Amino acid sequence: MLNLLTFDVEEWFQANYPSTASTSKVEVDERLEVNVRGLLDLCAEHQARATFFILGRTAERHPRLVPLIQEKGHEIASHGYEHILVYEQTPESFGADLRKSLDVLGGISRQSVLGYRAPSWSVNTRLPWFYDILESYGLAYDSSLFPARTFLYGDNRARRFPHCIGNLIEIPASTVSLFGLRIPFASGFFFRLFPGFIIRLGIRALNRRGQPAMICLHPREIDVCSPKLKLPRKERFIHYVNIKTARNKLAGLLASFSFCSIQDYLSLEAYRNL
Repeated sequence: MLNLLTFDVEEWFQANYPSTASTSKVEVDERLEVNVRGLLDLCAEHQARATFFILGRTAERHPRLVPLIQEKGHEIASHGYEHILVYEQTPESFGADLRKSLDVLGGISRQSVLGYRAPSWSVNTRLPWFYDILESYGLAYDSSLFPARTFLYGDNRARRFPHCIGNLIEIPASTVSLFGLRIPFASGFFFRLFPGFIIRLGIRALNRRGQPAMICLHPREIDVCSPKLKLPRKERFIHYVNIKTARNKLAGLLASFSFCSIQDYLSLEAYRNL
């Protein structure tokens, strides 16, 4: 069964912790292209296709990134223009941010952008205008819901599996249910926290239900040489735990399972029963 491989392309200093609310970085992330190339090499080695959710500002600052990803056959999708939490925006400001990102990515790629992912999973079931705006800009899918409550984000009321919201398809972060508790296992902190065998169990559990699992990572999460944010202890643990093992873990999973982009998944007949 095909599973979903996704990467959020942003620079190392872009985070949304309370302690970084006033952080303003202007320097270009010199290691971003190196890390994206590393991800592309892993995908090529294991014949995996991925969706790269790219910040519009990052695409402008690194003009070689979008063509580089496209040349390797991967999907370009939007991560917004600025790295601003959706639930802290008004419908008007969110629409402007989305429009700017679509203009930048579409202009560089010369292709229509089909999908969006919010910075830091900052969407919940209390934002009815969010999907209306995505649909008004011609998007086909969203991947912004995190269907488990965490210290920073998430919504336990959100549906766990891909589903339709109006004319859009929502692809939530992957979770398993254990004794009624929703456990994320394949995105960011949780991907780095859990050993590979736990992630394999999670993928197999979803696949047995006929559901794809979705891996979600940032380029910095495979880079032990990335600069470090100054964070309080808890946030530092969340942001950096097990960075040293993430690349090899990802390589092992790509060798064990088949992965495709979200666009590839939507081209299959299986999703039409949502």
